[in-house]
Amino acid sequence: MSSAPIADADAAVQLDEVVREWATQWCDGGVLREIAHNPSPDDRGQYHWLIRLRGEEKDIIALWLTLRQRTVHLETEVMAAAEENREVLYRYLLVKNAELRGLRLAIGPEEGIYLMAEIPVGELSVERLDELVGAHVVYVDEIFPTAMSIGLASLYRRRRPGGAATL
Repeated sequence: MSSAPIADADAAVQLDEVVREWATQWCDGGVLREIAHNPSPDDRGQYHWLIRLRGEEKDIIALWLTLRQRTVHLETEVMAAAEENREVLYRYLLVKNAELRGLRLAIGPEEGIYLMAEIPVGELSVERLDELVGAHVVYVDEIFPTAMSIGLASLYRRRRPGGAATL
């Protein structure tokens, strides 16, 4: 197995081009809200993109793309830290984790629940980005209402058709 090449400023430019080309496909559907990108690396040399998408169950799905040393990391927060029924929630998430293809659920900063994916820099294309973003949207919308109903049961009421969820 060979290692992926180390990413650099050229890789950031290429990734930005892929993101922009991908965005043209999603603009007409009403799902893509915004893309933000800082063309300068952070203090660790990583480049970041923020893609805001409209979800069905979760109003806004904020998907972070990070160009790391050899990979492109994608992540979105599914929900904030659970305040109740943690064991039940974690069991539900572990079962869901086994169903995910190319993505994984994790406990992130401040105990939030995150959906993540990571691919080698050289594998990123418009088609692959489309597949990953689409999977994030589908899985967040699938997991969010049940996870919220378990982990924040006293605060969350599931959205009803034609109505809004409350939190």
